[in-house]
Amino acid sequence: MKLSDKELRDFRRHKMSMVFQRFGLLPHKTVIDNVAYGLQIQGMSKTERFKKARDWIKTVGLEGYEAQYPSQLSGGQQQRVGLARALCTDAEILLMDEAFSALDPLIRSEMQDQLIELQEKLHKTIIFITHDLDEALRIGDRIAILRDGVVVQQDKPVDILLNPADDYVEAFVKDVNRARALTVETVMQPPVLRITAETLGEAISQMRKSSEDYGYVVNDDGYQGVITQETLEQVNKNDYHKEIPEDLLDDVPAVQSDALLEEVIPETLDSDHPLPVVDDNGDLQGHLSKSTLAEVLSDSATSEPSDSNDSRVDERLSDKGAA
Repeated sequence: MKLSDKELRDFRRHKMSMVFQRFGLLPHKTVIDNVAYGLQIQGMSKTERFKKARDWIKTVGLEGYEAQYPSQLSGGQQQRVGLARALCTDAEILLMDEAFSALDPLIRSEMQDQLIELQEKLHKTIIFITHDLDEALRIGDRIAILRDGVVVQQDKPVDILLNPADDYVEAFVKDVNRARALTVETVMQPPVLRITAETLGEAISQMRKSSEDYGYVVNDDGYQGVITQETLEQVNKNDYHKEIPEDLLDDVPAVQSDALLEEVIPETLDSDHPLPVVDDNGDLQGHLSKSTLAEVLSDSATSEPSDSNDSRVDERLSDKGAA
């Protein structure tokens, strides 16, 4: 597909917006004038463009700053103005060139969170250019790594980390703290055994048909707890018709599938069983074991010995025994 010069200008004007590294705001214009500038260039009336601009100013958390000038704002506030300006034109493609690189770490993290939150609502195509792999892993659905202007790997974040395409990519990701980049969903295993029985007798039957010594009890309300073969063997036959009582369940905490690994390390290490992984509805999706966690974090733990969590994973696992 090839566009003429006019078509290319129209594409850039109406289909794309850009957020610059150093904000790129017009210093002599107010916040609302800056946000509405793209619509002004498109010929939209002042009343209409200001209405849209106010909505986006509110969305990025700058309501009340409409009459301020860029020099009166902090760096984070200026970048929010730049983001609102890019979104105000309702372009399909958002190009962000080192958009958060000039911000201090705290504000940068807040802007990343806000971008993720906005993307969940807007579903734009966002091309985010960064030299910070941690940033790319945090906000990207897919990552392209370039070397000398050539794409050497384009993949999902988890595959970039765990399956680097060559030595260059492997060296590129070597020092990344995987616990802060990978989610539970990316490394979890299928549930060992779902106990869907309503009665103790049915639960015993399901357990005996499997080769497992424990299972995750689930019902219409989602995950309920863990029950072991040892516990079921102690049930009196006269009670087989009864529902599974809560006091027979081991209270093994569930973790969310979208949680970062660093958030679930303590629970994983402290549990006698692999942790059940659930979605937002509480439905069982898989399990996370100590052995899986140790395997995934082993390279990270070796390369970052100062980290208070994953640097001691192998040591703590050996003390507790891998599940």
